[in-house]
Amino acid sequence: MSTESLKIAIAGNTRFVYLWTMEIRHVCRLIGLIGVMIALIACDRQHHGATASFYYWKTAYEPDRIEKHALEEIGAKRLFVRIMDIDTQGPQGEAVPVSAITFREPLPDSLAIVPVVYIINNVLKDLSAGQQEELAGRIIDFVTAKVKQAGKTGFDELQIDCDWTASTRDAYFGFLKAIRARMADSVRLSATLRLHQVRNRRSSGVPPVDRTLLMCYNMGNLRKPGEHNSIIDLREMDTYLKDFLSEYPLPMDMALPLFSWSVVFRKGQYTGISKRLDPQMLSDTSVFARDAESSLYRLKVALPAAGLQQGDVVRREQTRWEDLSAAADFLARYKRKERFTLLFYHLDNQVFKSFSDEQLQEIVHRF
Repeated sequence: MSTESLKIAIAGNTRFVYLWTMEIRHVCRLIGLIGVMIALIACDRQHHGATASFYYWKTAYEPDRIEKHALEEIGAKRLFVRIMDIDTQGPQGEAVPVSAITFREPLPDSLAIVPVVYIINNVLKDLSAGQQEELAGRIIDFVTAKVKQAGKTGFDELQIDCDWTASTRDAYFGFLKAIRARMADSVRLSATLRLHQVRNRRSSGVPPVDRTLLMCYNMGNLRKPGEHNSIIDLREMDTYLKDFLSEYPLPMDMALPLFSWSVVFRKGQYTGISKRLDPQMLSDTSVFARDAESSLYRLKVALPAAGLQQGDVVRREQTRWEDLSAAADFLARYKRKERFTLLFYHLDNQVFKSFSDEQLQEIVHRF
């Protein structure tokens, strides 16, 4: 090879090495940018995403294998457990615990408890300041004893569930202040919200609590006859939340439904929810008559075991995947960008026949 040819070859190789080096630098820079983007997305999710768990709404705590598996798969660190209802069923019409839970086994060490107390709105009518204080004290004592029964030494949040009205607002808020005064500052007090309390903030007021939890179910008129779904209705969410959700002045957790139920009407009047009717019986054409694609089933014969009479109409209401995912997308779009707890109502092996672990995780990741 001549001297000139060698110089050309060396120059060519040098240029090749230079270009190759520059290419590697571009690739490294691109990889770095991708890494930064992934980190930013992860950071955004960490600050704005959801921590998931369930409500436990039964009178006995003894979760089965399926329910324990669901808790593990969703990565639950806390379980929101209904401790009792409060209703005016005492001998003198006073407020007393109703359907209190029994812990037949302790909660695992990996799972903290958030006690939930449901208060019937009628309890609050004409409740004096002294009675508010007394009721608050009795509830704290009862909850503390039940938490110990659950195998826990304490709790970091107490949630009060009540669909208060304008007429009971002052008594309810006074009661919440009495509850707050009896707990350590390190224990959060939260209260549930219905959709109408978000939109009608002026008349409903803002409860004196640390956090709220928006119940995104039981939206429609359960007692109204006809074909509609009172569990979840995207039109109701749009009406009550779209222009108001992000403006609510307190931190907000949220709950979505997983359940279904059978609503019974007799002679055009609401009679209740049938808990004894096996939903699979609705497909039995010798027992029920139904128009195609209808959610209404008319009884051809009586079903005494289910408390149903001939001619009763059953409206089968379900939480469908498409409604659940659309509700999650709606909330993710209109809620404030803040870290929050997303609850599913509720932990029961029957709901996992309709929803898989992967589907629930997909809902969580929508946020």
